[in-house]
Amino acid sequence: MGSDGTIREVSEDLVLVEVAGRKVLASARCPHRQGKLKFARVDGGRLRITCPLHYSTFDLATGERTSGPACDPLRIVDTLPGRQAAPPGPPATPVDRAAAPSGQDRPAATGRAGA
Repeated sequence: MGSDGTIREVSEDLVLVEVAGRKVLASARCPHRQGKLKFARVDGGRLRITCPLHYSTFDLATGERTSGPACDPLRIVDTLPGRQAAPPGPPATPVDRAAAPSGQDRPAATGRAGA
């Protein structure tokens, strides 16, 4: 489990990393020595993931290795926007135009009649 995000194994080949309002679908194995990234550490401030085996660190936006043993980039399959938290307070209610007092649900007139 990451320190700043969550990592879920979605298949034998893929993990879903949820961090900093993003969802990143990436290879489940580190390209260095095939360490299992479901046990990786996530740095949400820098959008990085670090393999627990030999500490190779990868950029979650590009897959590029940023530190650790030399290896190929991490395969990033897709990046999706995460769910944004809804603002606190009651849910918005639609306006019942039939119940609104006359004239309050219409925009103000901007010109002369018949012009």
